[in-house]
Amino acid sequence: MNDSMTTALSNAGDFVQTACMRQICEAVQYPDAITLALLAETERLASDPERADAARRFHRELFDEHKRLSGDSNRELLACADGAMLAAVVYAGAIPQLWERYYAKRGIAAQILIDTVQDLAIWMETHRKRHGQWGLSELGWLHIHMTGGLFRTGRLQFQPIAFPYSARVFRNRLTGEHVVLSDEGVRFHADGQLAGDADSAGMQGGEWTSAFAFDGRHFVGHPISRLGAASRETVRLPADTWNLTLQKGDDVLNVHIPEGGRMSHDACLASYASAARFFGECFPEQPFRAYVCSSWLLSPEFRDWLPEQSNIRQFQSDYHLLPLISDETQILERVFDFGTQLADLPKLAAETSLQRVVYDHLTAGDRMHNGCGFILMEESGAEQ
Repeated sequence: MNDSMTTALSNAGDFVQTACMRQICEAVQYPDAITLALLAETERLASDPERADAARRFHRELFDEHKRLSGDSNRELLACADGAMLAAVVYAGAIPQLWERYYAKRGIAAQILIDTVQDLAIWMETHRKRHGQWGLSELGWLHIHMTGGLFRTGRLQFQPIAFPYSARVFRNRLTGEHVVLSDEGVRFHADGQLAGDADSAGMQGGEWTSAFAFDGRHFVGHPISRLGAASRETVRLPADTWNLTLQKGDDVLNVHIPEGGRMSHDACLASYASAARFFGECFPEQPFRAYVCSSWLLSPEFRDWLPEQSNIRQFQSDYHLLPLISDETQILERVFDFGTQLADLPKLAAETSLQRVVYDHLTAGDRMHNGCGFILMEESGAEQ
């Protein structure tokens, strides 16, 4: 299967030709409905030279020349007549180059490519559900995939990034436990949530600003609990016992959860282990310190609202949470439907158990928001 895929992509030719697009779709095993939609658009291009030339131009701008910001090219692409479907062909047409320039050169397995580019099919299906016709509109997100910036291994996707949070993680060299201290100058509410978070329960208690120092013998700072709340009291960590393991700017793997399929705890653990092996083998020059994630699935409220054995609670259990300013927008869209807002809830039918939990709490006046957190690579059981 892998040999036939690599041969098909290497010999694909001009992506605006139906024969080429058919080869691409067959090579990466796109579903029949997605393949037919992409072929229909390429057939349209064959009878419309001006549209075909536009497709080639956008392809060059996005995947060859890089002289223009991808966001600008994407906006212009979507503004074309039937731009979402034209975009689908342009992005699917980048798969042969993705293989040649990023995967083959790194010795990345063909199956990783096949699994990763399934996201294009997933987002085409999402576009169809939202707009009633085939197309592709999540272009900024998919540009990361098509330029070798994200890979799927197992149930999860992994994106190399710099650790973005204002926190430092220390690991005890004797016991292996870790402690998280806030960076200096971070403003918190009294309950340890970030100042500016309108949902914080500690707004009435006054704000405070974190400090951090190293006196040559101790690291001194404000600890952040595993549930993501900073303490106003400081702790002192002896430097001869505690090593700085993770700080802002370090290389980490950003975790994304693609739609489709169950998200069992075992599947997630296997995916972390697979990612550690993959990045260790294919990116040995870039040792990653941790997995990080920012998602509605890490909403702290779920720890009180859902049973411990739920997949969401199990997913959360591996992460040390960090304070995050957010709202319920993504949760409403993921749990109910695209565009759902708080004002819409009374008109909605809560059909699944998760929908009923979210519906009951939000209509009762409770609030919820996205969460973020990390898993140290050595604590995941999947060291590189």
